[in-house]
Amino acid sequence: MKSLIREIHRRSLWQVLGIYVGGSWIVLQVVDTLAGALSLPDWSASMALFLLIIGLPVVLATAFVQEGVVTKDPQPAPQSLAEAGEVPPPPVPERTGARKLFTWKRAYLGGAAALALLVLGVGGWVAMRTLGIGGAATLVAQGVLEERDRILLADFSNRTSDENLADVVTEALRVDLAQSEVVRLAEPAFVSEALARMSRPANEPLEEELARELAQREGIKAVIAGDVGSAGGGFVLTARLVSPTTGDILASGRESADANGLISAIDALSKRLRERLGESLRNLGADPPLERVTTPNLAALERYTEAIGFIDYDVDTERGIALLEEAVELDTAFAMAHRKMGQELVNRGLRLDDAYAALTRAFEHRDRLTERERGFAMASYYGAVMGDEDAAAQVYEGMVTRDPNDDWALNNLGAAYGRRRQWEEAEALYERAIAIDSASAFPYTNAAIAEVAQGKYDEATQTLEALLAQQPHNWMGEGFLIELRVGLGDLQTEALEHMVSDQRENPFVVDGIEFFRAALEAKHGRVQASDRRSSASERLAARELGPAAALRNAAARASTHLFVRRDPARAREILGAGLEAYPLGDIPAADRPYPELISILALGGAEGQARAMFEDWDGELDDRARGRNRPSLDYSSGLIALGEGRYDEAIAALTAGDVDECVVCALPALALAHDRAGRRDSALAVYERMIDTPYLFRTVSVDGDFRGHTLERLGELFDEAEDYENAAKYYAMFVELWAEADEELQPRVRAAQARLEEILSARG
Repeated sequence: MKSLIREIHRRSLWQVLGIYVGGSWIVLQVVDTLAGALSLPDWSASMALFLLIIGLPVVLATAFVQEGVVTKDPQPAPQSLAEAGEVPPPPVPERTGARKLFTWKRAYLGGAAALALLVLGVGGWVAMRTLGIGGAATLVAQGVLEERDRILLADFSNRTSDENLADVVTEALRVDLAQSEVVRLAEPAFVSEALARMSRPANEPLEEELARELAQREGIKAVIAGDVGSAGGGFVLTARLVSPTTGDILASGRESADANGLISAIDALSKRLRERLGESLRNLGADPPLERVTTPNLAALERYTEAIGFIDYDVDTERGIALLEEAVELDTAFAMAHRKMGQELVNRGLRLDDAYAALTRAFEHRDRLTERERGFAMASYYGAVMGDEDAAAQVYEGMVTRDPNDDWALNNLGAAYGRRRQWEEAEALYERAIAIDSASAFPYTNAAIAEVAQGKYDEATQTLEALLAQQPHNWMGEGFLIELRVGLGDLQTEALEHMVSDQRENPFVVDGIEFFRAALEAKHGRVQASDRRSSASERLAARELGPAAALRNAAARASTHLFVRRDPARAREILGAGLEAYPLGDIPAADRPYPELISILALGGAEGQARAMFEDWDGELDDRARGRNRPSLDYSSGLIALGEGRYDEAIAALTAGDVDECVVCALPALALAHDRAGRRDSALAVYERMIDTPYLFRTVSVDGDFRGHTLERLGELFDEAEDYENAAKYYAMFVELWAEADEELQPRVRAAQARLEEILSARG
């Protein structure tokens, strides 16, 4: 260092200037790196630059004044004049004026003072921000908000001639605020349910006054409200963080922009609010620009915003999806719109070709998403499109590791575990998600599925009742609780009627209820009543949901005639009429209900037709689609082998296809394969598994068509094995289940009743 200082002393004015500029660049790079690593304020680098600029004339003046004073390295001082053999030089005159003022020592001390000023300024700001003191304090540091508190975003007021602009600003702000790791933004589902509790429409505009009232009712500590106004040829955006109880403004911001810079202005406004809330500057600096994670195309963002209103508030999902399609036409790389559209279609189980294409495009443009949205896009692609649940679970595990309080990631990771039948682990994840956000419905309903799968019926009932206590009109909560209670022996007639009335505006739900009621009638041997409900459900689906849903309902109707009435001719007739009314060629390939159709054909005496249909299906799949459909392909090939009498092949294929979360769906065919092969013990074991295995959706998956036959057959097989105690048990269960079955089925009931009485009489 001393050598460096001596060298600087010896340099010319221009050399010193070059050294200073180079050193300043290094200092600014170090300050910028530290600012990012230590969450220092944005003005740290600006302050450093300001101090360096101030120091530049001082250093140049010192170099100018002192230039040439020291021309060579000083020689070691002699021990004595005698040793030196020289006459001592005359004394150097004392420096005066500029040379006395501009010295290198003073320059170095000034630089140290500037550095100390920078450190003190930044350190003081950080301390004030952290301790909640003064203007730099954050709301979290001041105790106004706690970390992970929920805040509510009100609809911005519109003071422009563009009637949709305020909605666009609100939605874009929502996207950016959703990246916060300090607070949680109230989701649309939460707002809808809260409005319902206030006896207001779920899609009512959330103006500031209403938002404050809702926040007070729900215990939310802050509301973000704002305005969009016109200014010359541009816009002025203002936002304020308001206390719902007092109306006090806790923080505010203002940005101006022209039409081309509107999204950037929203981005700046959001980051200003997030900084005041307590977001680390490191996180804010790492977030990509809003126009990158949404779209720079304002018209596309308008379509997306309008679509969210239709979808998230259950106004018109079809219209919402159509608007998303318009949005991605305007910006083909609009990854967030692709992901939203794909996920909504997957959730509905329709237009799956379009869904997979949208999720694929979202994955391809995942660099246009926030880190969190990118995780969801990747997991959806791996799980839904590729059928790789392990890869999807790994993505969610990474998201949960990064943010253990991400309730959506916890819920979705639980669902991935559920699809792998890891019920205990899934339940634990759902419980964590509920603890973080008790207002989200999905962790409750998913937890109920996991609890029932473990035989924890009381816990599942409590979970669903807790959901309905806060969201009484949640159709999943209502439907799941009805299914659970039906499985426990309560017919739930009044509850079903209430749900039909409550959800009459939602054809997707009404169709599901009628489908369930048809299965419930079939379960009790009332095929005629089941047929009427299936026909009504088919007509509703054809009218409201499309040909794929209608054909699926027709197949379910045919299945009841095949397996409950044991009338394969009638089953083939119903299926033929369905295929004529809803040709497969008119249905997108991914939506065609091939497994349901093949089941009826293969086990209903049309094995050749079943094989031809299977080959058509398999031939139209690419490698990715074949991987996604592998379990269904295995299961369907097993059904064909069963119909053709190749029982070992059937058992192997059916077992290979039995891998998803439906733990009972493959059991009826697997039991039938063992039964037809004459393997009584194996058949008994699988039939009993089908009766005893807990699963929430038993009515529509197996009980409707197979419970009666299974109980009857168990009685017969145990009777043949001379296990009369178990034979009597299952005969009695069958007789009770079909006590009010159709008259044409009563001979089977009377035969079981007679044999039951013989056994009881013989055993005293």
